Amino acid sequence: MKLSCKGNLLSEALARVMKALPIKKTMPILEGIKLTAEGNSLTLTATDTEFAIQKTITADVKMEGEALVPGKLFGELVRKLPSDEDVELSYMDEQNFVIKYMDSETTLKAMKLKDYPPIQQYDYEISVDMLQKDVKDMIGKTIFCAATDDVRPVLKGCFIEIKGNKIKCVALDGFRLAVTLKELVMEYPETTAIIPAKNLSEIYKLLEEDEEVVSLNFCPKKIMVDMKHTKIISNLMTGVFTRYESSIPASFETVITIDKTMLENSLERSYVMSRFEKSNMIKIEIKEGGKMTISSNSELGDVKEVISVFSTGKDMTILFNSKYLLDCMKVIDDQFIKLSLTNPTSPSTISPVEGDGYLYMILPLRGGFNR
Repeated sequence: MKLSCKGNLLSEALARVMKALPIKKTMPILEGIKLTAEGNSLTLTATDTEFAIQKTITADVKMEGEALVPGKLFGELVRKLPSDEDVELSYMDEQNFVIKYMDSETTLKAMKLKDYPPIQQYDYEISVDMLQKDVKDMIGKTIFCAATDDVRPVLKGCFIEIKGNKIKCVALDGFRLAVTLKELVMEYPETTAIIPAKNLSEIYKLLEEDEEVVSLNFCPKKIMVDMKHTKIISNLMTGVFTRYESSIPASFETVITIDKTMLENSLERSYVMSRFEKSNMIKIEIKEGGKMTISSNSELGDVKEVISVFSTGKDMTILFNSKYLLDCMKVIDDQFIKLSLTNPTSPSTISPVEGDGYLYMILPLRGGFNR
């Protein structure tokens, strides 16, 4: 194998595929990055067997071939090269991988390519086209509600459901729920999948907030996100996702319309005090007159915030984990939102004033303030 390419393109490609290198060093061969030179391109591949990233860049290929190099070491070396210079890569003797740049060169000990697990090709049954920014927004508005413990492993994934011309992403951890809905440009066959949240988080980081089209390809065991020159492949989780629909209240005693930024700022100030308590507890009181009071306390002091709102229904006092509310505020773009309350012991929801683009459900806390 012998080729030359731009140093900045190679560095950017390595930064992407290195996200698929395993965190734990269980199989040394998986610490490698596979390089494939073919035609007028170089394809870089990394995988931990459950998650894989392939990135293709333009290259001047003088001799086609493949090589496997130590991933992190190769990435670190290339990152320190002059970005505007051409880099020549060659692998001629099945042992030494040579990197030439300007009048210098570095040699790496190549890894055994035959031991590297192949990236299998699958027949993807469903292919859904979406704008990158919409996929990124859908993931970002949902993923933070996925479980992080092993009590129910399936909840460490996000549930994807496609029906007609709509795609839904769902995550829950037993204390809160996130549902995000996006419209598609056409109708697709009904499809469901559970994607590991940790893999979906890496997909989110690689997506851009632009108008480029990305293709989501599904088969029974895999999802492939195709971003033209970047392909991301993830295993799907097995099991049955929680039937969450019946847990969402059908009616509410109190509904509040509130300025999202105003609420977020008040929650931020309340969290400064509530974070000293294990449950991050805050108290929300809604009374006649269009006022909502947010209170938090600890052994170090008290915070009391008063916000103007538009409310309908009964007066109510309810306790929440302030972090759960703040997590929702940070991903919502709307100027105004709707906070719907049933009673102090039943789930409450956060949703748009109009439409059904997202819904968050949060369980209230029980108990009271320390003092």
